Amino acid sequence: MDSDSGDVDGVGCGGAGGSIGAGGIGAGGSGNKKGLNAYKHVAADKRKERLPPQDDLPPPPLRVFADGSRLLFDWRQIHPALLCHVICQMTDICWALVLGGILQFVFNKDRDISQHKEFDVDGFAKKVKCGDKGSEPVKTVGASSMAIGSMRVAMNYVLNVGMEKVKDTMKGKAKAKAQAQAKTFKLRGSFLPVTGATPQTIIELMEAKGPVGLTLDLTGPLLELRDGVYRVPEPVDGAERHVVTILAHGLTARGEVFFEVQNTWGTDWGVHGYGRIIIPGTTNDAFYLNEIFYKKKK
Repeated sequence: MDSDSGDVDGVGCGGAGGSIGAGGIGAGGSGNKKGLNAYKHVAADKRKERLPPQDDLPPPPLRVFADGSRLLFDWRQIHPALLCHVICQMTDICWALVLGGILQFVFNKDRDISQHKEFDVDGFAKKVKCGDKGSEPVKTVGASSMAIGSMRVAMNYVLNVGMEKVKDTMKGKAKAKAQAQAKTFKLRGSFLPVTGATPQTIIELMEAKGPVGLTLDLTGPLLELRDGVYRVPEPVDGAERHVVTILAHGLTARGEVFFEVQNTWGTDWGVHGYGRIIIPGTTNDAFYLNEIFYKKKK
């Protein structure tokens, strides 16, 4: 399988559907600090705070918007234990976090809490970005930027190779040795891009299939979003790109469809890590998980 290990970050950059020019998917901040954004500087501790699934985690209250907007559907109300933990990425792996988060959600959502599994998103990101070097220490392959040129590469890896389950009981060399010797649970999935998706298309996919991924150009207003609504602009050739997860949809006071997205920049972004966006017209940058496959690795 092809990987981006031989590519310069940003070559062949595109959304879920393909290429729009130089840029790179995963870049999340200042253009002068490749691989970093304003939220990654405080991410080291938060990134490790992934809590195990909890069956007693109450659903969050539906957000109340001062501008009269209202939510109509929110996956967090149905599966709060699986979706209410906001991650702060350390490197440019938003693409891996979104793919892994959706894959993990779809696998776990209809299973008893005792059967929930967590998947190795960091290992997946290294293998997609660095190919055979993905199993080596990060310092060997370089950690300054993990942005990829095309979501298709990562989607194909999920489909053909899959994402391995995290083993929580061992660490370091013992964990690596055990993983090499034992059968490892591996989850594969078929992510599909959507061409010409309207807001209604995204609503239908989200309610039927689960959270939907969306690739966006990295812009100043997106970085600075708080409690307002971000209107997604047309993609610009050569722009750095970022990936978010659509979890909810609603209507503004004027009757316009908006989506609430979960970001990977920690809780300092948006409102506790979530933000509202409006997609005018159509987009070629949405994608969803159509099906999952799994078996023990021999």
